[in-house]
Amino acid sequence: MAKIPYELDTKDIHGPKGKLPWITYNGVHIADSQLIIEFLNKKLDISVNKNTSKEQLAIARACRVVMEEHFFWGLIQYRFIDNVKAVPQLTKIPAMFKLLLPLRSCLLKQRMIDNGIGKHTPTEIYQMTEADLHTVSGALGSKKFFGGDEPCEDDCAIFGGVAQAVWGLPGSSFERLCDGELKNLKEYCERMKEMYWPDWENCMDKS
Repeated sequence: MAKIPYELDTKDIHGPKGKLPWITYNGVHIADSQLIIEFLNKKLDISVNKNTSKEQLAIARACRVVMEEHFFWGLIQYRFIDNVKAVPQLTKIPAMFKLLLPLRSCLLKQRMIDNGIGKHTPTEIYQMTEADLHTVSGALGSKKFFGGDEPCEDDCAIFGGVAQAVWGLPGSSFERLCDGELKNLKEYCERMKEMYWPDWENCMDKS
């Protein structure tokens, strides 16, 4: 989005904090997307939010937090708890990792319980996280992007979450919502995809 040249390095996947994403800039390691964006903005004097109002930025930030901190658990419930056996159909993973998926599922379930949301039934979890999509859809309304006519920084993260509902959770109630009454979210994803991912299909083939 900011047209910053970069080089992809897959040698150390999880980086110094064991978190994705992370970058190295002139020998300095920074982990977490928000910290990375703030670092690059300051270092390179960049802002993609200059044409976005304070009100739009506030709404976009709130929607990002909803997707990252709450809807995320609905995604986990559907993909890694209720449909963990289907994960290899969504992405190419090494055979060893396939064997570890049941353990991964148990660990994620415990994380959900520790968070609190995992103490609810799957039906209740889906009801709560479907409401997140309704909230984000309402905030987007008829706008092209959450930043207005142009995407803002938070559009990056919101797109990442909504795209999971649109393309990454086949057969889910989330997918049905985006194909139906919340179709503005799918149209939004298509716009982001067209603008920033012209090589989308090639990326999918190599995943």
